[in-house]
Amino acid sequence: MKIYTVELKNQPGELAHLCEVLGGSGVNIEPSGATAGDHGVVYFTTNDEPAAAAALEGAGIEFTEHPAIQVRCADRPGEGAKFARRLANAEINVEWLLPVSVCQGEAVFALCVDKIDEARSVLSDQISG
Repeated sequence: MKIYTVELKNQPGELAHLCEVLGGSGVNIEPSGATAGDHGVVYFTTNDEPAAAAALEGAGIEFTEHPAIQVRCADRPGEGAKFARRLANAEINVEWLLPVSVCQGEAVFALCVDKIDEARSVLSDQISG
């Protein structure tokens, strides 16, 4: 699994263009984003990583791919703190966290960390995909 990041100008139409490029290639995304000043960063996961990369490259949109793990936990207070504490205790830094779904009492996150193999080991009981 990967989280993609794209830096966009903070102006009307930028997000629409990105979504049109991906949607036009049949790529579904789970987006999130943040803006600061003149620019914003959109980060997302996709249902088809090779098609997403090809669509972005074809449209001349600069992007970065970040290897991610998929983490599942119960959808209730304190569950995110539990897996975050396990990572912190192992001195693993969280670089990106993107909610992917919340359904029927379960939350799924895409998680980028600085030590992905160690995170897989620390969170082995919560890793999926």
